[in-house]
Amino acid sequence: MKQTKQAALNALLKYEVDWSSIHFVQISEHVTFRIVTEKGNQYLLRVHPASQQIEEIASQLEWLSALESKGLILPVAVPNRSGICVTDVVTCDGLKCYSTLMSWIEGERLEKESLTEEAIRKMGTMMANLHEASTTFNPSASFVRPFWGSQTFKRDWEHLRLNYKHFISDGAFELYTKAANKVADCLSTFSSHVRNYGMIHADLHIGNVVFRYDEPYPIDFGRCGFGYHLYDIAQSIMGLHPSQRAYFIEGYEKIRDMDDEAIPKLETFFIMAIIEAYSFHAENSLETEGLIEEQPYAQAILRAYLNGDPFLFQQLDIS
Repeated sequence: MKQTKQAALNALLKYEVDWSSIHFVQISEHVTFRIVTEKGNQYLLRVHPASQQIEEIASQLEWLSALESKGLILPVAVPNRSGICVTDVVTCDGLKCYSTLMSWIEGERLEKESLTEEAIRKMGTMMANLHEASTTFNPSASFVRPFWGSQTFKRDWEHLRLNYKHFISDGAFELYTKAANKVADCLSTFSSHVRNYGMIHADLHIGNVVFRYDEPYPIDFGRCGFGYHLYDIAQSIMGLHPSQRAYFIEGYEKIRDMDDEAIPKLETFFIMAIIEAYSFHAENSLETEGLIEEQPYAQAILRAYLNGDPFLFQQLDIS
């Protein structure tokens, strides 16, 4: 962390920002700091991992700029002294990486227990507006972002298969295997077009939404890439209660209609999102206890999916 903070301080020297304080925010895909200026303005400084290519970072900023041009409020890049939005930075041990300075989206993160029905509907509407704005996005020739689909699911499934024993029994993992096979089979049958596929946030859970004056705004686009809109929705509603998920869909459909086959497909993407999440956290010992506690509910969802029973908006018996 000391090295990363030094990299952040080195990066700030390259911006026309009269900053007065720097505050660590979190470590996720990148390390983030809140920057406060003498006049009280705020920015988000991101130090990207050394493994991340400049083309990926620049492409994310390109998409955010395109969304902002449609009138959406979200983080956008602040150019450095050279007029460039991706800044080279060197850590104190000589490691080269990149940083970006972003506009700060003021707001409050809310827990799902404190979300009103209307707040959740507005979250659904917010996502629909993102999807609608992205339908006309024309990426540049150098645009590079991940594709969230069959190949990434296969990769994450293989990782979970190698690390599941930390929190899933061998017997229960047979259930996961059957569910993963069904997901893979379903994904192979889905067809994409401009109304159901495109650039998505891919991680718009309630932790990446801030509320200001009862309106939600999206933050942290670090995982953005190409994918199905229903996959984006699944990532958002996975952490909500079943009744809350229904309000989210209601809000989404105020802007964009969902076809008759949307819910069965959404169930597949929901299971995909669960498996991806467990794969991501599988080797983190700090998460193990919580993952074990979640298993009765997670496995009830998997059984419902395999049996063809609806589960997105229903309370499941986990006894």
